[in-house]
Amino acid sequence: MLKTILPYLIAALIGAGIGFGAEHVRARGALAIEQAAHAKDNERHTNDMLNVSRAALEGENRAIDAHNAVQAALAAADAAITKEKDAHETDNRNYRSALAAGTERVRVAVRNCAATAGTGIAGSPGTPGVGDGSAAVADLDPAVAERVFRVAGDDQHEIDKVKALQAYVCAVRPKTPGCS
Repeated sequence: MLKTILPYLIAALIGAGIGFGAEHVRARGALAIEQAAHAKDNERHTNDMLNVSRAALEGENRAIDAHNAVQAALAAADAAITKEKDAHETDNRNYRSALAAGTERVRVAVRNCAATAGTGIAGSPGTPGVGDGSAAVADLDPAVAERVFRVAGDDQHEIDKVKALQAYVCAVRPKTPGCS
């Protein structure tokens, strides 16, 4: 009986070995195809991530450039406004000092004025153009003139603040109406 089964058993073992070998070759081919597809997926994913990184870097560089441009514009606007403000303050202070010292006078047009008789100043009786409705000029008291220019200086300070705010807005948002 063993002699009759042995050839079948050998044939079965050989067949199983051949089937196993064939399956191994087929599986190895399928594995190679799957590994190649996986490598392509990895390469595509790497390229996608590289493109995303490059786009992020470009966006960050644009943002940095825009920020630097705004900072430069703000610095330029601040320098210009500070220079203008300092010039206004210096002019105002010098003019107020000159008014207080009497080296400068503020003359105003007057239509009618009256003065004490015998003072010998503009507006005294007998001075042409005074009291008859025609235009004349008078000097403001130095203390009054100095106070007027102090108020004007305060007004200019507020105007300078508005200009600084406008320059800031124009630097940060250049497309805002009123910005050139």
